[in-house]
Amino acid sequence: MKKCQLFILLLFFIKSSFAQTSNFDELPLPILRQKLALSKSDTTTVKLQLALGHLMLLKASAGANDIDSAKRFSAQASALSRRLSFQFGIINAMLLNAEILYSQKDPDNALRIAQNALAFSIKHRNSDGEARSYYLISRYYSTSNSLEKKLYYVNKAVAIFRKDRNSLWLSFMLTNDADLLFQGGRNSEGLKLLFEALNLGKAVSRRTVEGIYWNIGRVSMRTGDYTNALKYNLLAIKTAKEVNDTTMQVAWIKHLVASTFIRLGDYKRAIPYSVEVMKMGKRFNAPFFTILESSSLAFEYIHLNRLAEALTVLNEIKSNAKNDKDRLSVNLDFLYSLIYAKKLSEAGAYVQEVKKLLPLISKDNVAVILNACNGLAYYYSETDQLNAVYRYSDLYTALAHQLSYIEDIDMAENRYYKLAIVNRDPNSVIGHFLKGQQFRDSVYNRVKAYQAFLLEMENETLAKNRHIDSLTLDAQIKEIKLKRNQLIQKATIFGSVMLLFITGLIYSRYKLKQRSNTLLTQQKEEIDQKNSALQQLILDKNALLKDKDELLSEKELLFKEVNHRVKNNLQSVMLLLENQAATLEGDAFDAVNISRHRIYAMSLVHEKLIESSKLKSVDMGIYLPQLIEHIRDSFQGAAQVNFRTRVEELIIDVSLALPLALIVNEAVTNAFKYAFPDQKHGEIFIAFGKIKEQIRLEIADNGVGMDNQLKTKENGGTGFKLIRGLCEDIDAKITIKNASGTRIVIQCNNDRQQEEVNLELVLAHLPDLNTK
Repeated sequence: MKKCQLFILLLFFIKSSFAQTSNFDELPLPILRQKLALSKSDTTTVKLQLALGHLMLLKASAGANDIDSAKRFSAQASALSRRLSFQFGIINAMLLNAEILYSQKDPDNALRIAQNALAFSIKHRNSDGEARSYYLISRYYSTSNSLEKKLYYVNKAVAIFRKDRNSLWLSFMLTNDADLLFQGGRNSEGLKLLFEALNLGKAVSRRTVEGIYWNIGRVSMRTGDYTNALKYNLLAIKTAKEVNDTTMQVAWIKHLVASTFIRLGDYKRAIPYSVEVMKMGKRFNAPFFTILESSSLAFEYIHLNRLAEALTVLNEIKSNAKNDKDRLSVNLDFLYSLIYAKKLSEAGAYVQEVKKLLPLISKDNVAVILNACNGLAYYYSETDQLNAVYRYSDLYTALAHQLSYIEDIDMAENRYYKLAIVNRDPNSVIGHFLKGQQFRDSVYNRVKAYQAFLLEMENETLAKNRHIDSLTLDAQIKEIKLKRNQLIQKATIFGSVMLLFITGLIYSRYKLKQRSNTLLTQQKEEIDQKNSALQQLILDKNALLKDKDELLSEKELLFKEVNHRVKNNLQSVMLLLENQAATLEGDAFDAVNISRHRIYAMSLVHEKLIESSKLKSVDMGIYLPQLIEHIRDSFQGAAQVNFRTRVEELIIDVSLALPLALIVNEAVTNAFKYAFPDQKHGEIFIAFGKIKEQIRLEIADNGVGMDNQLKTKENGGTGFKLIRGLCEDIDAKITIKNASGTRIVIQCNNDRQQEEVNLELVLAHLPDLNTK
């Protein structure tokens, strides 16, 4: 019973769709918005604005805001196109504006704009705009009373697109043309056009292919070929997933799949599709879809003996029924469900509601009234109210004949047949049986004829595709051969050029080698001459080195001999001074004695140089203690003075060792003379070492200290003048402090190497004995 209502909806509802204006139309809305934000004001911007305008109209939940957005994009595209003199944009902006007006139920203004677009396209010889203008003009005319007029404009558009070989729009227009032919009962012609559109669509747009599969499935459903209806609608769903289609067209396709399973009696497999369609209806705020698919879902549940679930679904959609037509549909759903479940007493309440709402329905809604009459006849036949059954069955049969619904006519004859059996009227039984059989045979023959024609179309399409594939393969083979020949030709030319180049390169290398050989011969002769000269130089060098070694040995011997003689001479001077000192007293004795100490310090240096393998350096760790011991032994009263020494084993150059030795001699001598009067006990501390990169010499005593005036250069005695002079010679820093005695600190760098000892400079600081 309920199948009738579903069939009616499928027959009369056709969702309008749009073909692409550019390749951007197949992109998702977010990507289009992103591209538009990054684009400049050029023709690409126009195409993006037009694509966004079309998608706004195609949105499943398109409302007033979406239509306003489409208007805005149309106006922006038009303004920019006129500024750029971009004819494509100007025409398509006008056509988009016409589509917007059609969606706003303003066909008169839409027709006017489409005619303006046609005139503009003809004036500028834009065949694409001309064809699309014809299509939009065709939308003005109704299929019910102006089908031929509508076909006229569609065919004009088809002819232009076919001439221009515009496969995308030709595929779209052939689909529209086929749909009009189906509505005019010219199924064979329409089916041929659909398969032609399918072949074209596969090459240019998967979204177009989705719509064509849906149309073939819808026609198969209307014809009664449920197997092919299911096949092509499932192909449409698969294609929709591939192109990520989220429009309401997908909901219609899934609704058709669910309806096909219902016709095949496979209610369990129909349920998932109905549930999905209901979700889409709620998501896109489409009450019509929600009510439609809720009715289908309840029908599926009730035929699986799941009455509670069916009633739950129907109770949910009660609130969505906002008008008499929707309320009548919901009450009929309750009525069918309760009758099928044999809940006749509960169904009676809905019978009264249906009878109350039926007079309120416009007579133009023939399909709705037909469904209501069928529901009432169904109820009265189950409750054995024969008069009411005949009354509503007669109305149902008349409306079925008016709409040429063969399945409904068959259903009515089947009901009359059952009523004749109840009334035990043999003639009537036979008549209705034969009439019903006649309709069933007619439907069966029609389905078989359709299946045979569809199979023929599929085979023709397959043969065409094979032929196209064969031609494509031949073209590819020819192209490969052509490319191979071109490659061989290029390789031959390249090989010849390379051969010439290599020949020239070999000749060039030959000449270069000859020049190189000549040059190498000359260079070899030069090298041989240089080698001979070098060998002579090496011989000369070895002779010089031998002479150098001999000279060095002689120099070393001479140096040691000089040091030995200097030491001996100094010792002789010391002996002379000792002899002279024996005859002197007082200051004269002290002066001679001090000079003797100074000469001993110099003599000791030369002695250490003779003993050392290094001719110009002295080990201060050995030299200083020996010098200090000599000074202590030279003074009377040395037993009352205690010596503490801390001398590192540091080897320094003789040019630095001799001044430091003289400084030690002067400082220690002064300490003996002045620090401890009256044979007072005391202590002298001498330290020598290296701190970081500097030589440090420290002489300190714990005697009476020194008068501050004597510390200055001008007022100091002979010893201090000598110390200061020696410090200046070696660039040393001297510090003199009175801290529990006298403390002298000498600091200098250890960089005085390979310098000759300037004895004259040292002796210049000594007092002139003759003046004494």
